[in-house]
Amino acid sequence: MELRHLRAFIAAARLEHFSKAAEALEIAQPALSQLMKTLEAELGVALFRRKNRGVQLTPAGEAFLPHAEDAVRASGLAADAARRARRGEV
Repeated sequence: MELRHLRAFIAAARLEHFSKAAEALEIAQPALSQLMKTLEAELGVALFRRKNRGVQLTPAGEAFLPHAEDAVRASGLAADAARRARRGEV
């Protein structure tokens, strides 16, 4: 699982629409759909219920979302800590 999968998942979950999420992430919608299929296959669960207009989180998606957000937030904090260390601030 890569951070790009998590970022794409979070965007799609928040916007409840793959096309809107792809636009927000500045990637093609088929690429975002492929990222979500890859993530779901890796986890072995469906994260989204595909609807005619948009998507809705499944119970597994609802459970996964806060942890995905935490992981992305933690990766940002780790990168900031490394940059502060490089500048001698730590």
